[in-house]
Amino acid sequence: MILQFEQFSRRAPVVMSGLIAASVLALMVGCSGGSASGVQQGGDSLPSVSSAPPRPGTTVVGLEFLYSHENERNAFYYPIEGLAGCTFGPAGTLIFCDEKRGKVFGLDPGTLAWYEFDSPNSRPYRPSDVVVDGFKILVLDSGGNNVFRFDMNGAWLDRLLDIRQVDPASIPQVTAFSVDRDGRMLIADVNEQQLLLLDAFLNLQMRVGVPGTLDDQFTDPSGITFLPDGGFVVSDRGNRRLCRYGRLGFFEETVGGDFDVDNPFVLPQGLASDEFGNLFVADQGNGRIHVLDRRMRLLTSIGDDFGLRGTPTAPVDVAVGPGDMLAVTDRARSAILLYRIIYE
Repeated sequence: MILQFEQFSRRAPVVMSGLIAASVLALMVGCSGGSASGVQQGGDSLPSVSSAPPRPGTTVVGLEFLYSHENERNAFYYPIEGLAGCTFGPAGTLIFCDEKRGKVFGLDPGTLAWYEFDSPNSRPYRPSDVVVDGFKILVLDSGGNNVFRFDMNGAWLDRLLDIRQVDPASIPQVTAFSVDRDGRMLIADVNEQQLLLLDAFLNLQMRVGVPGTLDDQFTDPSGITFLPDGGFVVSDRGNRRLCRYGRLGFFEETVGGDFDVDNPFVLPQGLASDEFGNLFVADQGNGRIHVLDRRMRLLTSIGDDFGLRGTPTAPVDVAVGPGDMLAVTDRARSAILLYRIIYE
């Protein structure tokens, strides 16, 4: 089957994916999947950039659909009711949050067995996002405005942070968070339409953003990721754009927005970046996964290109894992979709 893709960069032939490697097929035990896959490449609308081209093997040219974890009755995690954030552990452990049920689940890559995380003594407990910090797993609880810490087996360790104590003058409503390699933490607060940037000791370093539609202002910040250079990107969902900041927290640029006639974003939410600085965006509003390069230029936008099983409907988060894996949590489908990132 030949898939037709939108064109964004230099014209190139569509490359069809081959057979899934044996190591990937082994992971499919107990999981439903599909055979449709594809690689997306671009057209000629990107502006020229007067700088050296990226190193070979670091440019994303498409995604190859591998398989999906569906919301089936025989699944350990059934029923999924409120899919939220996801991440990968360093060994390939897949972790996702069910915000509505107050559950976090992990898939052990060695045994291919699902397991459930402990539930902390916090009510209401609504795990909305999850990140891996070294050999610990951090879960953002949007119900109690906490960050809880677990070991890699899902055993509860402690409450790492009470976000209400970070800024006692306000009542936060957190939606997403991220941690960089130096231990700094970034938290999105939609109540104040701001980001809280904490240092490695979890002390407030600075507030980023205020309510509004201008540069360095937010309307519903809903996704965050740190970049390899220490800067970070936030998805400003209400303003239909992404905002990029430098390592010190100062505003640099926006991509998209209501006044951009070529804006690909409808409701951008979950974000993830790879080691090369490529950015993956889950767009819940139009059921697409957007990929931008390290200069924030759109490389490709993928949606209904993979057949029934591989097509996202309302993706809310993305995560980059070992082996060029990309996980997507799809709230409308109540499924976790897995792809392989194709580089050239």
